[in-house]
Amino acid sequence: MVFKFATVMVGGLFALVASAVILVLLGLVFFAVNLWIIKFAAVDLMKLNVAGDWIVLSAAILSAASMVGSRGR
Repeated sequence: MVFKFATVMVGGLFALVASAVILVLLGLVFFAVNLWIIKFAAVDLMKLNVAGDWIVLSAAILSAASMVGSRGR
């Protein structure tokens, strides 16, 4: 009985860690895509002279807002 409970706990802990790692990796990919889109639109299409830190901040805000916004679905 105790061994079965311990195996279920270890399996649940492994699933939690694996899903957290996958979510972090997907968040990084999503951030990189947002960063590329904002850089392409601002610098290449609109020919703006924007510093890189403002582009990164914009991508971070957009990524965070879309993650928070998609939580309700």
